[in-house]
Amino acid sequence: MANFSVSNLTNLTMNGEEKDVFSLVFISITIIVNTIACPFTIGLNALVIIAIKKRRRLQNNGNIMLACLAVTDVLTGLTSQPLFILCKTAYLLGSDIARVFYLIHELCIIVLSYSSALHLMMVVGEKMIAIKYPFWYPSVMTTRNMKIGVLFCWVYSSSFGLPTHLIRGSGALYFISASHIAFACVVFVSSSNVILYFETRRHQKMIKAQQLPQEQVETFLKQNKAFKTTVIVVGAVGICLVPGILYTVMFAIGFFQERKFLLGSIGAMAHTFVMINSLLNPLIYCWRQEEIRKFVFRTSMQVVYPINES
Repeated sequence: MANFSVSNLTNLTMNGEEKDVFSLVFISITIIVNTIACPFTIGLNALVIIAIKKRRRLQNNGNIMLACLAVTDVLTGLTSQPLFILCKTAYLLGSDIARVFYLIHELCIIVLSYSSALHLMMVVGEKMIAIKYPFWYPSVMTTRNMKIGVLFCWVYSSSFGLPTHLIRGSGALYFISASHIAFACVVFVSSSNVILYFETRRHQKMIKAQQLPQEQVETFLKQNKAFKTTVIVVGAVGICLVPGILYTVMFAIGFFQERKFLLGSIGAMAHTFVMINSLLNPLIYCWRQEEIRKFVFRTSMQVVYPINES
């Protein structure tokens, strides 16, 4: 058991190591948040995947891409969040095994973050082709091409995740390696959304002027709704990545060298925001798509209140 002795109003000595009280409290809060969020992250994303797999009306390319993104979110709930909870709990108890849990957790979160970013680019790219280049859509968005794209996401994220993890203490080199996918994702997603915004405005003007046949109008309205869902997903990802980006920049420039007491608390917050995004995504899908919402919450209610078939 760790020995605690109060050294002043803001510091504790744990196993001979001085630690900031506020950092310990902050880390404790992140443990509680992730402990509550973890089962919901796994359950809701799994139900979204099952809904898309079972409901034929939901099996369009856009939803399949969202299901692939949900797979990365399920894995976050199965690996990154439990490892984070174990790591920070061991840290508070002063156990040396915390370091082992942290290294495995960081490797998982790097690989899954890379994979999520690449999957998000695929989701946005699918909407770009559907709205901007509808004539190319059938030949580009084939089952084979989507499988190749998903495979590429996992191979690329795994290939760069491990080297990035190994050079985490090398400052600028770590920052370049950790941010290259994030930078490409931000540029691609931002430029695509701007293009799609003006394209949807153009289509809306044509609809008002009655220059489009009814069939194309219905198709556009469906694609426009899906595009708005994608924008919300992208916005949630962007908000959740802000603390992580700031943490990576501060780590790369050596901000924590003389502020060791901030390293654990800010890092815990950054990682928590990234992992909480995996819970927000299925909630957005349920909010935006009625059939997914009905399937998810009906199944959840059946689990909580099982139907008596006797």
